[in-house]
Amino acid sequence: MILEIQHETAIEYSQPVTEWLCELRMEPVSDAAQRCHSFQISLGRPASIASYVDGFGNRVHHFNLLRPPTTLRILAASVVETDQGGVGPIASQVVFPEAEPAEEWQLPLEVVDYLPLRGPVRTSPLLDPLLAQLRPLPRMRVGIWVCQVAEHIRGRFEYARDVTDATSPIDHLLQHGKGVCQDFTHLMIAVLRSFGVPARYVSGYIHRPNKESQSHAWCEVWLPDVGWTGFDPTNGCPVNHDFVKTAVGRDFSDVPPNKGTYRGAGDEKIEVRVATRTLDRLPSLAWHDQLAPLDVPSHSVLRTAPVYADDADLQQQ
Repeated sequence: MILEIQHETAIEYSQPVTEWLCELRMEPVSDAAQRCHSFQISLGRPASIASYVDGFGNRVHHFNLLRPPTTLRILAASVVETDQGGVGPIASQVVFPEAEPAEEWQLPLEVVDYLPLRGPVRTSPLLDPLLAQLRPLPRMRVGIWVCQVAEHIRGRFEYARDVTDATSPIDHLLQHGKGVCQDFTHLMIAVLRSFGVPARYVSGYIHRPNKESQSHAWCEVWLPDVGWTGFDPTNGCPVNHDFVKTAVGRDFSDVPPNKGTYRGAGDEKIEVRVATRTLDRLPSLAWHDQLAPLDVPSHSVLRTAPVYADDADLQQQ
């Protein structure tokens, strides 16, 4: 399937700022499951945009603006071709051994960093009852157990916005019983890592035909016989051609789509809109000049506290 994706970030300041720095992790990856054919960033004003690859292999674009306008608009547009996929962890024939999985599997060095519980994916007394319920049996197929963990999270917790935020640890979801895809993914990662199964956070998009498309998060698990494979605990399904991956990391803090700082006084307000549509064929090289305007509501709003002009600290977005 060929998808066109538009990700618009509108930023508004209540007072002028003197400097604004930004990192974007919005370029879709190219791997065995998808190919990014085109990617374009538009800022609405001249800027020098540079890029680098971070420690997790993600493409990061960064730039800074001196005395930017009080209203900024970032549009990241891409064309991605995705494959059907959809098999997920259940394709694995690996079973849980009597000993700890990590010891018997002889994990490669590049996946070891996806085992410790850290940051929002942390140990918590609230997690212990869930671990007791989901403890795998010896010789049980790991891939089937992974799917059961995701289904359990989806069935027990309610999807609801404005209950948690980008910095919320898994305690908040466990306490309130509500959260968004980010929280569901963090919790699934915590359960998998607790039993020695490497798991990582994936940031990207989900195309939903006849529904509002959105930025999304899901989990990838590493299994010795299939490598990294994805499963979405929010929708209870393996990753398929409706999913577009942009970045991977240990948790959300490694892969925020938009991360930056600004210097100045006043409040900051951020609105995000995402739109996807299918294409019959790959467009021309000048496809971004004929992008249809976004006709979707903003799906997230972030307000930050004011920073006074004589404060030398930089305000985190």
